[in-house]
Amino acid sequence: MTRIAIIGAGMAGVTVATLLKAKADIIIVEKSRGVSGRLAHRRAAPFGFDHGAAYMTIRDRGFADMLAPYLLSGLLQHWPQHPVKLRSGERPEPLPHKSDSYAVSGTASSLIKAMLNDHLSDIDMRLATKAVQITHDGEAAKAAKAAWRIVIEDSTATEDQQEIIADWVISTAPAPQTAALLPLSASFHHQLSNVGTDGCFTLMLGFDTVLNTGWDAAWGADDQPIGFISDNRTKPGRDQARTALTVHAGNSWSSRHLASDYDDVKAQMIAALHALTGINAASASHIGFHRWLYANPSRPLQGSEKTPFVMDRSMRLGAAGDWCLGGRIENAYLSGFALARALLPLI
Repeated sequence: MTRIAIIGAGMAGVTVATLLKAKADIIIVEKSRGVSGRLAHRRAAPFGFDHGAAYMTIRDRGFADMLAPYLLSGLLQHWPQHPVKLRSGERPEPLPHKSDSYAVSGTASSLIKAMLNDHLSDIDMRLATKAVQITHDGEAAKAAKAAWRIVIEDSTATEDQQEIIADWVISTAPAPQTAALLPLSASFHHQLSNVGTDGCFTLMLGFDTVLNTGWDAAWGADDQPIGFISDNRTKPGRDQARTALTVHAGNSWSSRHLASDYDDVKAQMIAALHALTGINAASASHIGFHRWLYANPSRPLQGSEKTPFVMDRSMRLGAAGDWCLGGRIENAYLSGFALARALLPLI
């Protein structure tokens, strides 16, 4: 049976694995200690923050079909209900509720965990394992044997377990990380280099009381210290007794400040938050901070074939992710689905 190594355990990676598991021996390699990808959640008791993607859209019929059990169970529910646009010196402007927007109940990462439990509980999953290099075995390839050796960093592995052998390697990591890992000889490598990616600074504020802001999600501006705010308390299955705000800086603003001092960036975000909303971070009992280097594809994949993935059939390499189509969880699914469909007749 063909062995396929998938780098990344987010929506794209899990989608590829789910569609191929019946025909291939799947191994997922994930550098983090848990699964989620963009659907990341951070716990800072008693607070919980979805500090990656705050919500997702469900527009594609296939995506809706895959998520139907989780919609039925209530794991996915409509959110936000009361979004606003923030304007300096003015009252927030109410925005229309979108019926195709959903948040995950409990924690954002619960969805990926549920999908793995329902569809991929028996596959080889390597958490806290970083793929650092892949090398091609030409002689093995000629003999129709596994052609790739993936060197990994895993503190729990023995010396003879520091590599993974696979026939195909599929990366669902962000485009810059995929470009660094996959060989320059891959036919699509130049396309990876042309993908533009913005970063994002994320501020997490926990308050012991409920802040009655009148909104559950608020949009700022892409070129400002405040790009988007979500009140995690208003999401399904969350602690209703205290407020936990996730504050994302604008993507283009973040990219301009990626090399700046963290304390300076944090101070600018806190000052802008107060100016726009009146919320004083000094009254927060928890302040957390995170820098996403590859948060949003500002310039998605471009190619003559206009496919939502890249593949080199002769080298048995491929890549998929939201960076192929644009930064949404749903686009990560669409990219992974298209790649898996293209792979099925080849394995």
